[in-house]
Amino acid sequence: MQLSENPMTPGLRKKVKDSEELNFDPENARKNKNSAFFHQFEDLRVDLTRSFIPEETLIDLVALANNADVSQKIKMLFNGDKINSSENLAVEHQNQRSPERFNSKEWGHLENFVKNIRANQNYKSIINIGVGGSDLGVSAVCDILKSYDDDPYLHFLSNLDPSIFGHVLSRCDPRTTLIVVSSKSFETVEALRNADLVRKWLKAGKVDYKKSMIAVTAYPEKAVAWGISPELVFNFPKTVGGRFSVWSAIGLPLALVLGVTKFKEFLAGGHAIDKHFQETELSKNIPVLLALLRIWNRNFRGFNSHVLLPYETTLKKFISWSQQLEMESNGKTVDRHGNPLKMAAAPLIWGDVGTNWQHSFGQFLMQGVDVCPIDFLYARNSMKDENEFGYEFNHKINLSNLLGQANALALGNSDRMNSHKNCEGKRPSTIISWNENNPYAIGRLFALYEHITIVCGFIWDLNSFDQWGVQYGKTLAQEYINSKDLVL
Repeated sequence: MQLSENPMTPGLRKKVKDSEELNFDPENARKNKNSAFFHQFEDLRVDLTRSFIPEETLIDLVALANNADVSQKIKMLFNGDKINSSENLAVEHQNQRSPERFNSKEWGHLENFVKNIRANQNYKSIINIGVGGSDLGVSAVCDILKSYDDDPYLHFLSNLDPSIFGHVLSRCDPRTTLIVVSSKSFETVEALRNADLVRKWLKAGKVDYKKSMIAVTAYPEKAVAWGISPELVFNFPKTVGGRFSVWSAIGLPLALVLGVTKFKEFLAGGHAIDKHFQETELSKNIPVLLALLRIWNRNFRGFNSHVLLPYETTLKKFISWSQQLEMESNGKTVDRHGNPLKMAAAPLIWGDVGTNWQHSFGQFLMQGVDVCPIDFLYARNSMKDENEFGYEFNHKINLSNLLGQANALALGNSDRMNSHKNCEGKRPSTIISWNENNPYAIGRLFALYEHITIVCGFIWDLNSFDQWGVQYGKTLAQEYINSKDLVL
């Protein structure tokens, strides 16, 4: 059923004006934490009080999800039905974080390799060569959990920029560097070109590349044909999409720097959200509610972008990962049957870390013509030793800025004497917080955003698991690479 054809749509459209007239009282919101606008799962808290959506409208949006058969589609996802219709594939990235995986031959191969590498301590550096889904998730998690990693040091080569390539290699010794070539298809131009250059670098350093290069791919035979030793190829299923693949063997570099135990904690956090997503009724289901709010802002209020503002510097790359997740998944013009969409999908995802954004595009968010819904993200206890050097007060200042900006955006400010100072307010935001940035909590956060994107796709009735536009650009690029007359 198309969103535009849903019987709930006319009533929801009429309620847009109600939401625009809704007032926000921060004092009352703090007192009334049992309302429909506060939700908690474990230590993960979601505050929707600044979302400017009437409670009855939220109820209607849940009805919209029911009319779109979201519950049935969630079952189909976890049952392994072929919901990736254009490629005739199931969608199984969630199985990569299931405890059942730990009994598999694939996991045994990965775990034994990681434990041997860490025990022998022969490598001081790891270079992960990959791009898109083979880079963003791993590098984002690596940044967030930097305080948990230890030797070896993990570097990333994701594009073909020679200056970055040279910078990474200049910090590594070929004799003590492990190379991970990550590519689902093992045909990605950026990954294979960089891998070829690194292979030459190893040879120049008189290092046997067959002992120092490993591959992660869904097509192991291609990796072996390229020159990777068969026992050093780690595979994952073709039913795992690139942007959903951090849980799979693509996350092997994380296991190498965090250790198997911490990597399993990351997977466990993702699995916990899976259970909540599967077992919780839609009206209390956190990924579903956040997806419905995104639908409300995108389609009924007409806001074409969605901003992520983590008050955690280490979450900066989480924004880039979220961009790929939503915009590659739902940046479509046709539904899953190939018919043109009648309503827009996939808001533009953008943002920066706090308080940096306050000194760059904060003016735009506060007084600009365009209204941009916001997710504020925050670990309530960000430092392990907050009292050292006065970190605790920094933490308080950070939190004060988050709450101050969220309330300023919601409440606005009227100055009759100087219109330049007017802030109209009623700019919606959600605050998502958790105790601390440990592997479990970050796994939970990543899986939460995956499910938000998937539910949006379910309601828009499109296929969130293919990306033919990306493939078309790759095809043209290959034609130009092979051309003798390439002119800009």
